[in-house]
Amino acid sequence: MSIHIQSRRVFVAGILASLSSAGFAQSAGSASVGTWKGDVPGIGEATLIVTSIGAGGRVEGRMEFALQGFVSTFGDKADSIERTNQGSVADGTLTIEAALGGRYVLRRNGETLNGRYMRGTTMDVPVTFKKS
Repeated sequence: MSIHIQSRRVFVAGILASLSSAGFAQSAGSASVGTWKGDVPGIGEATLIVTSIGAGGRVEGRMEFALQGFVSTFGDKADSIERTNQGSVADGTLTIEAALGGRYVLRRNGETLNGRYMRGTTMDVPVTFKKS
């Protein structure tokens, strides 16, 4: 009987630990949640909409580009056909693997996200998004 109770306690403790780590990921990245507007040199006006930060720092939301009205949502992986990006927040850095190639590496500094957009060996440009 005591083994059954002990295993139930371990099971409940595991559930509570996973819930608390998901909550920690949400609070750690919650400063990144919001609408961010900027300009990506060579691409144009962009809006980054972060609706939530999930477990493991996974980003939910979408990116919108004025150029041809391109919209890509966040998903499990970057995919140009599905128009999905993969985004994550870790240690104050937002990293986005873009649907059309390249990677954004952005650090939050108050109401701005500053960093770089890099694509292959041909593009490495500074990028700033401001919270709106």
